[in-house]
Amino acid sequence: AVIIMSKKLTSEGVTTSRQPIIAVLGHVDHGKSSLLDYIRKSNVVAGEAGGITQRISAYEVEHKQADGKVKPITFLDTPGHAAFQGMRERGVEIADIAILIVSAEDGVKPQTLEAWKTIDAHKLPYVVAINKIDKPGADIQKTKNSLVENGIYIEGYGGDIPCVEISAKVGTGIDSLLETLLLVVEMNELKADLDTEATGYVLESFIDPKRGISATLIIKDGTLATSGAIVAGTALSPIRIIEDFRGKAIKSPHAGQPIKVTGFDEIPASGAIFVSSSDKKEMEA
Repeated sequence: AVIIMSKKLTSEGVTTSRQPIIAVLGHVDHGKSSLLDYIRKSNVVAGEAGGITQRISAYEVEHKQADGKVKPITFLDTPGHAAFQGMRERGVEIADIAILIVSAEDGVKPQTLEAWKTIDAHKLPYVVAINKIDKPGADIQKTKNSLVENGIYIEGYGGDIPCVEISAKVGTGIDSLLETLLLVVEMNELKADLDTEATGYVLESFIDPKRGISATLIIKDGTLATSGAIVAGTALSPIRIIEDFRGKAIKSPHAGQPIKVTGFDEIPASGAIFVSSSDKKEMEA
């Protein structure tokens, strides 16, 4: 299949702000999984969080702001282990904003710096989350000093990087963290043209024993048509079995959303760019 860049569906696309895609990075055991678990349990619509059995690498949460507005946020779950460095790199390429998580007990560690260098190399806006503030061994002051000593200049310490103190275990500061992220989103004006054909990235792909080749995709721009095809590299799939992160059928997903697509004719590479078209023949050309 040949990659055809997306065409406008209307003569004049109107850009609109879109939901952010956020990656959490940091040293192993500093609390990435706990943070994502806490956010998922408390912010995924009640009754649905428990139903997520598949190990999904991206999901949406809904954060209710002080003014009552509900804002959707997409989180990428990138594993922390050193062996997953390639996947972390991909997560940062696909994300709009990062959370750099640091334990208040340990301060900056080698993988913290590695994660920060990845964020910095991609010029990604980020927020520092100092985690485990509920632990007896927590030393917030020392942790902040260790950040500055390593060139991570947080607010109040000679820099402008927002820093939030949290406990992913008991939930302290999580609302404040989400509010800070949404503020960073506003400052960085994430825009999408929802009138174009959907384009984005392949996060991961796998073989569903019952249904064939599936992939988790993140839409970065546009809206997915109700029929047609998706091409990622040389892999092609009809727009037929499209599900949200909960495994429920979804129609016309748009920029910022993670989706699971089943029906590829070969395994698309993780990190590959995908394009889509409502004209399947055009994509098969």
